Amino acid sequence: MNQQNPSSGDSALAQGQQAAQELASALATAGFVFPSLRGGYPVMERGRVELGGISASEVFRLAAWIRERTEMRRGRPR
Repeated sequence: MNQQNPSSGDSALAQGQQAAQELASALATAGFVFPSLRGGYPVMERGRVELGGISASEVFRLAAWIRERTEMRRGRPR
């Protein structure tokens, strides 16, 4: 019988939760809030983050923010 090691699953869950907190903090610093962002249950013993749903207007704003910074990094400011 193939059983998963509970401690590795717990560790993966904790890793997903920590990653979600880290992303939420970084997004908040940039002025974005994903209300449903959270650590999810591990898949194949890997930590997972569920981004959840946010409004389309916030997604457009986030996409524009990412593009601006990507272009600035490449030396092509808008």
